[in-house]
Amino acid sequence: MVRTLFLAGFAGAAVLTLSAIARADKLDDFVNSQLPARHAPGVAVGIVRDGKLVTARGYGLANVENHVPVTPDTVFEIGSMTKQFTAALVLMQVEEGKIGLDDKIDKYLPDTPAAWREITVRNLLTHTSGIKGYTEVAPSFLALAREPHTQQEIVKMVSGLPLAFAPGQKWAYSNTGYYLLGMILEKVAGKPYMELLGERILKPLAMTNTRDGAPEAIIRNRASGYLWDGKLQNAPWLQPTAAFAAGCLVSTVGDLAKWDAALATDRLLKPSSRDMMWTPVKLKGGGEFGYGFGWAIGSAGGHKLIEHGGGTAGFSTDIARYPGEKITVIVLTNCQAGAAEQIARGVAALQPELKPAPVKPAEDRDLALTAKHRALAESAADAKMDPSLFTDAARKVIFPDHAAQAAQALKALGKMKSFSLKSDEKQGQSRIRRYRAEYDGVTVLYTIIVSEDGKVAGMNIGQDAD
Repeated sequence: MVRTLFLAGFAGAAVLTLSAIARADKLDDFVNSQLPARHAPGVAVGIVRDGKLVTARGYGLANVENHVPVTPDTVFEIGSMTKQFTAALVLMQVEEGKIGLDDKIDKYLPDTPAAWREITVRNLLTHTSGIKGYTEVAPSFLALAREPHTQQEIVKMVSGLPLAFAPGQKWAYSNTGYYLLGMILEKVAGKPYMELLGERILKPLAMTNTRDGAPEAIIRNRASGYLWDGKLQNAPWLQPTAAFAAGCLVSTVGDLAKWDAALATDRLLKPSSRDMMWTPVKLKGGGEFGYGFGWAIGSAGGHKLIEHGGGTAGFSTDIARYPGEKITVIVLTNCQAGAAEQIARGVAALQPELKPAPVKPAEDRDLALTAKHRALAESAADAKMDPSLFTDAARKVIFPDHAAQAAQALKALGKMKSFSLKSDEKQGQSRIRRYRAEYDGVTVLYTIIVSEDGKVAGMNIGQDAD
């Protein structure tokens, strides 16, 4: 997951040019160092300043077998970054009075289970529906992704399962929610999702390299995806029907820069819609969670950050918007262990306006628990996490697929250098402890939810955010 990441005259222009060259050298050095460290064959990087793509670079290989280099025009699967496009389409329909954010979803999808009757469109957008993710309950998402499925087959995977919580009470990432939003859009618009997306966003913005990633299609400059498991290997294709409105798109840094620039204007959405999209969701039980409509909201290094990552079998991507500085970093990689979020964070730190401030660790009053969680984090990199340490519900979600995917990403970071407590808070009968783990030039945030009986009820590994 998500996690989501500025004088006129001839003399002044010369100074700016020299400064840009110096930053480019540092950028090249940094990204080139990340390729072997993360076992990523290739990376494309885009940096947008005030709506203009000022840097677009390719590193490494788009196809290893044929030695095809990555360029700014290389097309990557962007996975869950698709969700922000789905959210924008929904808000367009809301602005036109065709969808209500607080409408129950059975208004548009009348065949949904009775247990889903109180779920609203807003719940789907903010991952507060309680519907379990079909990617989590499927025996293997890699197997699921290889074969085409009907929408009904995907929804049936979770329609008979109880809700994880009452709608609006908690936050839990669910690909099912955005799959259902795609179905609602098709019902309201009376046309396929990709046709609607093309008419409302892709064509107006001239995003000519963005489309669904159908494996049978000939897509010029398409990157091949790779997995790392001690050695590099080809990743399986992702069928668009397996991800649909939750993650079916492919794109380039140039197209995503056009998308980012449009979001800074009223071209696609009204200011009120954009504000809603980037506002943390408020939970019924009190408090809020840093996720809006298809975007995670937080901060990094003392700077406000609106971002979203994407991951498919063979690809890792991230778009990180720093609205206060009007800087956006886009990173696309063709390896599942590519850790695009961490690369994006490193690229951002090279920008003078985004240098992170030193972070002081929180006071840790439970060093024994921290040591236990550090051992758990280290075992995750070796794919040796003990399932008995997790609650039954968490164990079913994490093992085997998510644990295996985490091991691939963490192994690429190398040896953990430090592990310190960032925060410790109570939520009902549970504790949520967040830790910063330092690797070689990379900071990772571990969020571990501890149940009342001391077991791990949830574990998330992502980019660090203040």
